[in-house]
Amino acid sequence: MTDELYRKAQNKNARGLEKFLGELELAVMNLVWNLESATVSDVLERLNQEKERQLAYTTVMTIMSRLAEKGWLISEKKGRAYVYQAVYSKQDAEAVAVSSVVRALLEDFGDVAVAQFVRELDEIDPGQLAQLAQLAQLAEDSEDNDESQ
Repeated sequence: MTDELYRKAQNKNARGLEKFLGELELAVMNLVWNLESATVSDVLERLNQEKERQLAYTTVMTIMSRLAEKGWLISEKKGRAYVYQAVYSKQDAEAVAVSSVVRALLEDFGDVAVAQFVRELDEIDPGQLAQLAQLAQLAEDSEDNDESQ
């Protein structure tokens, strides 16, 4: 699992959730997030409005079934169709994806991962490094308060 996370996270051509989902998977998720719940037909209709090449019903059905297997969508049978909903909001999905990468890096590399993160953050945006220091101090203060009670 961690090898796949590292590989996906290194994709420099992708941004955000594109690093974790394929192009079509992300398009489906964006539609489900916008619609809040959707059938395969709902998603297919909207995808085909945006695409030059028309997608088949079975293609979208397979993508949505796989997203459900991966834990991104849940489905409920209503009549003859399945209605899908996102397990997480888009913001929560981004947090879960980042958390899984960070956790894997920390488990595999420990202090080296933390030190490298600080170095990279300092190069990219020193202001965010200062914000990280403040968050670390707040966490430490909170831990100290919990221990004294």
